[in-house]
Amino acid sequence: MRLILFSILLLGMAEPVVRAAEFNATQQRRVLVVAGAGGEEKYGEQFGEWAETLAKAFEGNAAELVHITNGPEETGARKTIENKLKLWAEAKGDEIWILLVGHGTFDGREAKFNLVGNDVSDREFQHWLKPHEGPLVFINTSSCSAPFIKALSGPNRVVATATKSGYEQNFCRFGGYMAVALGQADADLDKDGAVSVLEAFLIASRRVGEYYRENDRLVSENALIDDNGDGRGTPADWFRGVRLAKKAKGNSAADGKLSRLVFPVVPHAEKEIPGPLRVKRARVEAKIETLRSLKKSLETDVYYRDLEKLFLELATINDEIESSQSAASIDSGAN
Repeated sequence: MRLILFSILLLGMAEPVVRAAEFNATQQRRVLVVAGAGGEEKYGEQFGEWAETLAKAFEGNAAELVHITNGPEETGARKTIENKLKLWAEAKGDEIWILLVGHGTFDGREAKFNLVGNDVSDREFQHWLKPHEGPLVFINTSSCSAPFIKALSGPNRVVATATKSGYEQNFCRFGGYMAVALGQADADLDKDGAVSVLEAFLIASRRVGEYYRENDRLVSENALIDDNGDGRGTPADWFRGVRLAKKAKGNSAADGKLSRLVFPVVPHAEKEIPGPLRVKRARVEAKIETLRSLKKSLETDVYYRDLEKLFLELATINDEIESSQSAASIDSGAN
C-alpha cells in the first residue's frame, strides 16, 4: 500500500515536468522577438542590441522567427504582433516563444509594453493567446512587467518578468543579461550541455544583483519566473543551483521544474530524440526530482532504494535513446 500511495504521489507532483517533453520540438516552434521604444536614444540602441542577440540565438532553432525592431518605421508593431499571434494561436499545438525587450508602464490596473507606435498590454496578450493550447514561453524584460505573469500564467507555460511588481518602474538591465546568458557556457549550471530558460533566468538575475551591489545602488528590479501555473512567480534567490532551496507557501507547487528542461538553443542530440522516448525520460527525471524534494520526510533506506530504482530506469531509457540515434545515423548514412 505504501508503494502504491508513494507512486501516486510521485506521478501527481511530477506531472508538470512531464510537460517539458512537449517543448524543444523546434520544427513546431514560433518565435517573436520585440525591441520596444527606447524613449531616449541610448536606451533604444541598447534594446535593439539585446533583441538582436536574442533573435540570433533562435536562428536554426525555430520553424519561424519574427524580429520586430524599434526603428522609426515600426509604427505598426502592435498590429503586426496581434496578427502574428492570432495566426500562431490557431495552430493550437505549436510551441510559441515571445521575448520583449524595452520599457513598460503600469497604471495600477493594466501593464503595458512600450512600442514605437501604440503600446501593447498584458490583457491584449492574454486575449490573443487564449486559444493557444500548446507550449508557451513568455519573457518580458521590461520595467513594470510583473503583472504579465498573472495574465499569462497557466499549464504548459513558462513566464518570466524583470520585476516582481508593476510599480518597479525604473530602467531594467535584466534583458541584457538574459540575452547574453543564453549563449554563455558558464550559464549551464547543471552541466547538461545546454542552457535552459531557468538557468538563463538565474544567471541574468545574479548579474543584475551584482551590478547594483558593485555600483552601490538600491536594487530597483527583481525578476520572477513562473512555470507551475499559479500566477505568483518565484525570485532567483529561492534557488540553489537549479533547485529550489525554499518551500512555497500552502499547497503551491514549486516553480523551476518545467523551465529547467526547456531550452532556447536546443542541443542537436536533443532534437533527434523520438517524441515517445522524450516523454518517458521526462517522466522518470520528474520522479527523481520529486523524490529528492521528499528526502527529509522519508526513511534513509527507503529514499536510496527508490532513488536507485529510478536511476536504473533512467539508464535503460537513455540506452533506448542511444540505440534509436545510432539507428537513425545508420539509416541516414545508407541514404
